[in-house]
Amino acid sequence: MVPPGDSGPLNSEKTKKTAEAIKDIVVEDIMSVDFEYISPQEPIDAIIKEFSSGRCSDLIVADTDGRFLGVITPIDLISHVNPSMGVRSRKKAPCIECILRGDASVAEDIMARSHITISVDTPIVEALRLLEKYRHPDLVVTDKDGITIGVLGICSIISHLRVVGHL
Repeated sequence: MVPPGDSGPLNSEKTKKTAEAIKDIVVEDIMSVDFEYISPQEPIDAIIKEFSSGRCSDLIVADTDGRFLGVITPIDLISHVNPSMGVRSRKKAPCIECILRGDASVAEDIMARSHITISVDTPIVEALRLLEKYRHPDLVVTDKDGITIGVLGICSIISHLRVVGHL
């Protein structure tokens, strides 16, 4: 609840100071270069093992040169198994076994090709706007040739802003 006379947290003085302080931060300052990508020909059973191994972050799909092709989220995989959830690639299979023996046999069969990419010089303010607009927890960082060079996650932004004293 906002106390009487207070304009609320979105218009507070601290929020204004934070917005001013972060305007010069760019993606390169925060992005992670420690990521793995998979081939579009990665077998679905390997993707299932990857997601079930405790590493449950999105899988970046890239060609042999590292050129970004798409993303597979854990939700994409489960959605492919459970048609009632829907999947961004719009291909569906009724069960895990059906995926493994059916027409969806590799990463490119279930990956989403519409994931948002940004460059290293994108301001963090713009990255935050994109994360909010598209409701996705991370963005893929690519160079001018479309080569995947990093990942920027919302939690990395929050951590950075906390560490440097902006949150």
